[in-house]
Amino acid sequence: MIIDNLASYEHDYAGAIDKQHEILADRYGVSLEVAKQIIKDTEYAKTEQDALIIGQVIGLLMASKNLPVMVHALAIAAGLDQLNGARSEKEVADSLGITRSLLSHYVVGWCDLLSGNQYSFDIIKLRKNNRARSTYSLKTKSPLIAAKNKIRTQIRP
Repeated sequence: MIIDNLASYEHDYAGAIDKQHEILADRYGVSLEVAKQIIKDTEYAKTEQDALIIGQVIGLLMASKNLPVMVHALAIAAGLDQLNGARSEKEVADSLGITRSLLSHYVVGWCDLLSGNQYSFDIIKLRKNNRARSTYSLKTKSPLIAAKNKIRTQIRP
């Protein structure tokens, strides 16, 4: 009978035992006290950023002239659109009597606000991710598109 000594496995318990500040201290080569302060500062900054975003959301909703559209767009941006049975932005837009592009405009605005304008808040359930926005932006600025749009405006009375 052959015994394979390499077949055994010992679990590395350090990841399960180490606390967050210990991991940070190892990663950045700082003391445990400095790592604890980094965690406190990060949590404070996150709480402050969250409060600012909530304040902006409430302010925009209070100033809105079309509250149902703004609320539905916010729900889509936050990924909560399916709570009311919506299957697409088009379906929501039709129920509100607006175009899908207008609703999409509001959704993109909410996504930007919720991300803190860092474009890291992707809702890809009903839309493309934020990296695609730059691609589409470049496409709209191409000389070919500009020439087509010029011809279209000349044809329309």
